[in-house]
Parts: sequence; structure tokens; C-alpha cells
Amino acid sequence: MPVLLLIVGINFIGVGALIPVLPYAVIDTMGMPASVMTLLLASYAFAMFLANPVLGRLSDHYGRRRILFISLGISAVSHLWFAMSGDILTMFAARIISGLASGNVGVIQAMIADRSTEENRAQYMGFFGASIGVGFVAGPALGGLLGGLGGGPSHQIPFLLAAGVSLLALLLTLRLKAPPGSRIIPERGNQPLMQRITTLLRSPLALYAIASLLLNLSFAQVEASFVLVLRDYLDFGIRQTGWLFTYIGVCVVLVQAVLIRPVVAAIGEVGTSKLGVALLLVGQCLTTLAVLGMLPGGAYPLTQTIIATTGICFGYALSTPAISSAVSKIAGKAAVGGSLG
Repeated sequence: MPVLLLIVGINFIGVGALIPVLPYAVIDTMGMPASVMTLLLASYAFAMFLANPVLGRLSDHYGRRRILFISLGISAVSHLWFAMSGDILTMFAARIISGLASGNVGVIQAMIADRSTEENRAQYMGFFGASIGVGFVAGPALGGLLGGLGGGPSHQIPFLLAAGVSLLALLLTLRLKAPPGSRIIPERGNQPLMQRITTLLRSPLALYAIASLLLNLSFAQVEASFVLVLRDYLDFGIRQTGWLFTYIGVCVVLVQAVLIRPVVAAIGEVGTSKLGVALLLVGQCLTTLAVLGMLPGGAYPLTQTIIATTGICFGYALSTPAISSAVSKIAGKAAVGGSLG
């Protein structure tokens, strides 16, 4: 488990390093409108959305470490390709491939489910989220510092960093061992697509899938647009943006490493999910009002934005591991990879 969590943290250092850099590089350096930048982010997210259940299901049948190893290799190549790119079409192609490779999140969650019990699964899913948070602590800070080298925004060095850490994570997968009693499940006969959809919709997993989709869609808006809001309304540069996202990562680590276990023990996974979604909603509303200077004491929008953003962090950090833990219990070992995907 420690090696697996280390892989997660290292991999997300690379992901986090790109957040403060990408909008400035695309808009300021290449002269593209903000709409192109948001489409670039959306293409990555959509590719990841499509790949997550596919890679999860493949890991159920062909082994988790094998799928994780391949996806990390593809991720490293895609980051390197983006770093070397000089036109927007190449950037789109590289980010789409990177998104497909990043669909390994469900695979990693399934590996955690394989190595935990029902009693401590929510806690370990919290550790998984905390490892991501560690990546988002170090990543944006590094990306902000490296992206500002040379006197202007540049995406090349942060993307080279992302490629390097993906390669390091790939090498660490060689140290992973399958948990006792695990096995590769033979591929079953093909089930008609409509029958599979009907079965899913009738399953308790359907509600969790819809909730997870809406939750991640809501949080994705923060990643896609918040950097632009900080840039246009608060006059943030790459380094300031990097430090704010580092603060977000610290909040996520604290919640998922310390708070998730007692909260789940007190109100259960469903209650924790509801609490997290409520905090996320309140945090997003307050952040919007703070940036626009519409809260009382609006002369200090930066301070208010930081405080309001804390609600977003706490909400997302509480809800995601609780939902993942509940899904893994419902799905069972034979389909946990595909279900978490």
C-alpha cells in the first residue's frame, strides 16, 4: 500500500504542475482566446471520462499492474509530446492521449480496494485522496516556479517535469505485488450493450455513478475556469496561481488524511457524501461572490476568495472517498475496477 500511494502522489505532482501554467501558455504565449484553452482542458477531461471505465474493466480481466504500467508509459510520452509541441492541434492531440492514459484513476482505486477490508476501505480511499492532495501541494508550486523561468509563461519545463514524474511512477509499479488471493478474471462472453445499460440503470451503482459524474463535473469547472478568474479579476500570475492551488492541495490532504475516518465513522459513507456535496455547493457560491467583491467587506476579495475556496476543498475531499468506498462494497471484487472507473 505505501508504494501504491507513493505512485499516486508522484504522478499527481506532474498533473498539478500543469494547472497554473497551461492557461497562461495557451492564451498569453500562443495568443489563443480563452475559449480554446477551456476546450483544451475539456478534451483532456472528456478523454479521461471515456477511458476510466474501460481501463478499470480491462484491469479486472488482465491485471491491474499491467494496465497501470502501460497507462503511465503513455502518460509520460504524451507529456513529452506536449512539451515539444508548437501548434494548437498538436497540443490537443497530446492532451487527449494524456486524458486517455489518466483514466487509470479507477484502476488505482481498485488496487486500493483489493488491499483493504470493508471496515477500513473509506480510510484508505481517504489516503488515496490525500496522496493526490500531496501531488497538488507540490505540483502547482513547482509548476508556478518552473513556468515563470525566463521572464514569461512557458509550458515546456513543467510538462517535462510531468513526463519525468510519470516515468518515475512507472518504474515504481515494478515494485508492486498482487495481494494474496488475487487473480486475473477470465473474459466473459459479450453481453448486448442495451442489456448492460439496463442492468447498470437498475443497479444501486447508477445513483452513485450519477452523483460522481455531477460532483466531478462541478469540481472540474473550478480547474477549467478558476485560473482564468484569478488572472482576469485578481491579476494573478503563474506563481500566485501555483501557490493558491498549493493551498487547495494542503486542505485536501488534511481532510482526507485526518478527518475522513472519524466523519465516516460518525455519519456513514452516504452521510459523508451528502455533507461533502453541501460544503462544495456553499464554497462555490461564496467563491463566486468573493471574486466579484459582493461579500460584506468586499475590499479584500483575495482574502475572501481564499477562505471561500476552503469550502470547495473540504466538500470535494469528503465526498469523493466516501462515494468510492461505497461503490467498491456494492460492486464486489470481480467488477470493482470497472465500477470504480
